[in-house]
Amino acid sequence: MSRIKGASLVEVVTRHLHAAGRTIAGEKGGRAANTITSAVGLGRIDICDHPACPDCAPTDRT
Repeated sequence: MSRIKGASLVEVVTRHLHAAGRTIAGEKGGRAANTITSAVGLGRIDICDHPACPDCAPTDRT
């Protein structure tokens, strides 16, 4: 598992588990992964689909 610069180990583990769940079982797998990671105190990943979200929308970084 690679360590993302700036991300905590907890975030990296949570994101890997969420990605694995979504890969295996789609949205249902992502919800299952969130349930598991929340239960053990790692947090959850919420995917935002709002195109103008200031936290998620692509930005022009020049």
